[in-house]
Formats: sequence, C-alpha cells, structure tokens
Amino acid sequence: MIRLHNLDRLYSELRPSLERVNREVLKSSQVMMGDYTQYLEQRIANVAGVGYAAVVGSGSDALLYALVAEDIRGGVAMPAQTYLATANSILRAGCNPIGVDVDDQGLMDWEILPSEIDCTVWVGLFGNVDELPKDITVIEDGAQHFGAPLQGMSAAYSFDPTKGLPNFGNGGAVVSNDMTVIRNVKHLRRHHLINGHTGGNSMMSERECAEMCIKLDHFPFWQERRQEIARDYHKSIGDVVDCITDYEGQVSKFIIRTDYRADLERHLRIQGIETKRAYAEPIVEVPQARKNCNEFLQLPCDPYTTDEELLMIVLAIKKFFKELPLEGAV
Repeated sequence: MIRLHNLDRLYSELRPSLERVNREVLKSSQVMMGDYTQYLEQRIANVAGVGYAAVVGSGSDALLYALVAEDIRGGVAMPAQTYLATANSILRAGCNPIGVDVDDQGLMDWEILPSEIDCTVWVGLFGNVDELPKDITVIEDGAQHFGAPLQGMSAAYSFDPTKGLPNFGNGGAVVSNDMTVIRNVKHLRRHHLINGHTGGNSMMSERECAEMCIKLDHFPFWQERRQEIARDYHKSIGDVVDCITDYEGQVSKFIIRTDYRADLERHLRIQGIETKRAYAEPIVEVPQARKNCNEFLQLPCDPYTTDEELLMIVLAIKKFFKELPLEGAV
C-alpha cells in the first residue's frame, strides 16, 4: 500500500536521535514543562518570525486558547471548507462561527467577508497561503501551513501525526508577538481563568517536546521533498487534473480536482494507493465550498514517499484518464 503518511519510515530514520533524547529526559526525571518545552517554544516562534510561543496539548486547544487569550467575543468568520475542529474551537471559546465561502483553492473569499464580525479565523488550507488584508482582525488556523511567517495577530498550529511537523500523538502551539497573549495561553493550559474562560490541562510532555526538536531539524528537508513531489505532480498529471496545492507554498496535503473523483478513488484503491477526500462536506452549504468538497482528492505527498511510489501513482492516474469515459462514471 502506498500510504498518505509514513510515520514508520520517519521513525526508522530518526530512531537513534529520538531514543537518545527520550533516555535523556527520563534520566532527568523532568518529564513535564522543562528545558525542552522552552527550547521547542523558542524554535517554533523563530519559524513563525515572532517573539513568543506556547505549546499546548492539541491544535484544537491552540485555536481555542488563541481566541480566548486575544479576548475575542461575538461573531467569528471562518472558511466554509475546513475541518470541523475549526468551528468547534470557535464555539468552545464562546463565539459564533460564521461560515464564509471560499475560492477554487479552498481559501477564504475576502470579497464576501461579513462586515459585523469581531475576528476572522483564516485557514491556509493544504499549505496554500495568500496575503491577508491589513485592516481586519485575523487569527490564523495554521494547522496546515506551519513554516509560513505569521501575518495575523496570532496563529494556532497542530502537530497531529498527519501534519507537516508531526508528533507521535497530539500537540499544538500558539505564536504571537504579544507577550501578554502567550502568557495568557500558558495560564490557560494549566487551568487558570483568563478573560472569563477556565482553562484546562493541555500540555505536551518533555519527551514529546524533545522529539519535536529533533523533527524540527529535519523539517526544512521534509518541506523541500514535499515541494519536489508537488512539482512533479503538476508536471506529470497537470494536463488531466487540476492541481490545487501550490508547490511553492508550505506543502501540507497535495490536492487535485476531478469530476471523476469516486471512480478515480476506486481505481487507485485497487492499485494499492491510499487517497482521501478533502473535505467530504463543507461546514456550511455554500456554492464554491460544496463544489470543492465534491471534487477535491488528496494524493500521497509524504516526504518519505519514494520516487518509485510517485511514478506508480502518476502512471495509475494517467491510465485511468486514458481509459475514460467510464461506464456509469459520475
């Protein structure tokens, strides 16, 4: 099976370094909130080009705490095409999520942004990043564009195993140039009451932070490989499908658009190639988000995907479209 994610290959390559830092942490007995946590936070802040960062237990908590730390209340605009966690975090912060239609890449359509909102949560879907307007309040849901410099007031990252910088478990972070915001997030992750909201227990262990520091060393090379794979897809299959992911951006997931998605999914599954719909349903029913959700398909673009596997994927897709039209194709 050619998989979307190859954490086993990542572990095999980094195993000596990962085991070394795990032994170091366990021998120290400082298994929570130690030097590695602080070191990871500074490195994440450096990646985002900001002064401060706080790691938390998940990307969902990161977005929740960013909203609470910034004292956002009332209506919060968000793209209609994103994962449900974005809307849930807005609701958990006591705000009202307002779904806004997207463009043909799945990015927020700024032209139709509601006027009476307190904040916009912007999602860099699949790693695609555009320039944010300067005259609106923006918090970035950066789950899929880690590595890009911060444009909004703050950003929330996810280190879910499927993300660009994967933890072997959950994890997340908030970044900002505002020291007070990050101080608030650090209080919220340890049950403090901030801006009328009670925090929770939301931390990453020292072992996880130590491992993530090792992975950060490799992140630039992983990103280069993802961009290389995305570029190859554009060159090899761009004549038969619409390639959505920008290979010059922070490549997170490689997405294509096709009218024959269900048949192509079936064809690739028979060939032993894993795919995924991105996303199956929009958060709210609006035209472009619905069209995207009906036609988008995720292909393998893991940095540990081999050239041989990539060739098999390309040939399988070309074979499928060469044999069109299919009987009963939808």
